[in-house]
Amino acid sequence: MNKNMTKAIRLNNEDFTLFESYANAKGLTFSELCKSAVREKIEDELDLQLANESYEDFLRDKTTISHNELFESV
Repeated sequence: MNKNMTKAIRLNNEDFTLFESYANAKGLTFSELCKSAVREKIEDELDLQLANESYEDFLRDKTTISHNELFESV
């Protein structure tokens, strides 16, 4: 069952005007803008976490292969 929830946020006039103007310029509702921004922030953090984990893996084993070797192995 899908149930819509409501959450209030407090904004000063400057932030409200900025966010509302940006949403209008992009053809979005304020709610759509907020949801999109939060989703993007979460995705960015997950991408960074994956990048850090991949880098740690690389530091443990610095074996690399070329693009050609990768494509030949597929």
